[in-house]
Formats: sequence, C-alpha cells, structure tokens
Amino acid sequence: MVGGKKGLLLGGLILVTLGALLLLHRLYILHFETSWPLILVVIGVGLFLINRHTWAGWIIGGIGIILFVVNFVIEFFPSFEAWSDLVGPIILLIIGVLLLYRYYHGFRGPQP
Repeated sequence: MVGGKKGLLLGGLILVTLGALLLLHRLYILHFETSWPLILVVIGVGLFLINRHTWAGWIIGGIGIILFVVNFVIEFFPSFEAWSDLVGPIILLIIGVLLLYRYYHGFRGPQP
C-alpha cells in the first residue's frame, strides 16, 4: 500500500485529475464517459514517480491510454464500436505476456 508522502502525491494527482475532468464535463468541453481513462494514466504516472523500477505504472498508464484512445475513436467514428469489444481481451493478453516474460527473464524478487 502507498502511504505517507508517496500517498499524498498519488492522492493529490488523482483528485486534481478527477476535479479537472468533472469541471471540463460540466463546461461541456469533454465528456466524462469518454475521458475517465485519463485517471488511470495519472495513476500510472504517479506509480512511476513513486517507484521507477516497477512495471505497475507502465501497465496501468498504458491501459488508461488504450482505453482513452478507444473511447475517442468510438466518439468520433461510431462504426468502430464493434471493434472496441476486443480491447479488454487484448489488454489481458498483453499483461499476461508481460508477466510471463518477467517470470522467465530474470525476476529479481525478495530473496529469503
């Protein structure tokens, strides 16, 4: 769990992003339904800033970017909505491959 000063950084980033997205939604600039994956991107950036040696920030941020792009493609090109059903399984496959790669190529976890 993230606590102390690191928790303040991550919590502050999330609240600022959420507030900005809701404000932009109320001003009819961005739809929250389309832009919510930016929260995942900010969480990923925050995790990366807290610990640059973990994949968590890259994975969460990458998922946020993928979902954000998919939402915008659907918003402006509604005919691609059927394609968006493939995004979830593709994300799971990518994460699984990354975890397997890490397992087979030098995972340096805590030593007993």
